[in-house]
Amino acid sequence: MLEIGDINEEMMQDLLSDKANRMILKSIMTAPKSTTQLCIECDIPTSTAYRKMQKLLDYKVIRRIGTINEAGKREILYRSNFSVLKKASQWEEFC
Repeated sequence: MLEIGDINEEMMQDLLSDKANRMILKSIMTAPKSTTQLCIECDIPTSTAYRKMQKLLDYKVIRRIGTINEAGKREILYRSNFSVLKKASQWEEFC
């Protein structure tokens, strides 16, 4: 499993060169969101969203947050990991 310090510029370039990854990261910069919210906001299919989110999770660029919604159901939200994004020199180009 990758550690935050293990992510190099090439890995970040790989992540940030993908439009869907950038849209997801921009969307969760201000507030955590669910996969459903991200699919709607970023206009991407659910299967694509889950695949992209898993890659971002593997690289530790985002993290999961479990919450309880108004209906009392458990909900998984995703939040960006700013400490990783700050290390990426390319991140500023995409913001």
